[in-house]
Amino acid sequence: MTEAKLGLIMTAVAVVGVAVALHRQRALSRGGLMAVIGATAAVFAAMFFTQ
Repeated sequence: MTEAKLGLIMTAVAVVGVAVALHRQRALSRGGLMAVIGATAAVFAAMFFTQ
């Protein structure tokens, strides 16, 4: 696994982690949380498998 892919994994986990933290503080709705997770997963998959 290259450093770029490892960085991509860490970034995706960080983005989802921040979204979950915002959801727990009631600053992000459940729909918003699902949107963040879905968008992050889509970008992650596109970038991970095309590198």
